[in-house]
Amino acid sequence: MQTLSIKLPDEILQRLNTLAKQNHNTVEGLVESLLEDYTNTDEARLAEYERSGHGISHEIAMAWLEDLAEGHYRPCPK
Repeated sequence: MQTLSIKLPDEILQRLNTLAKQNHNTVEGLVESLLEDYTNTDEARLAEYERSGHGISHEIAMAWLEDLAEGHYRPCPK
């Protein structure tokens, strides 16, 4: 296993600490689990796209990215 160091804003680290405590976990364990879930989901989404060829329009993608840039998170459109 390798080590990855990242810098996080204090607010995010506080939120991660709170979630880790609520889940009887460590921040490291929580982040590892979150990254694994994200990776699995993203790989599945790519595999589905490669299988079906289904995608989203440029307009929908740009609206989603603009929301992200403004700090408004919402799940990736399907």
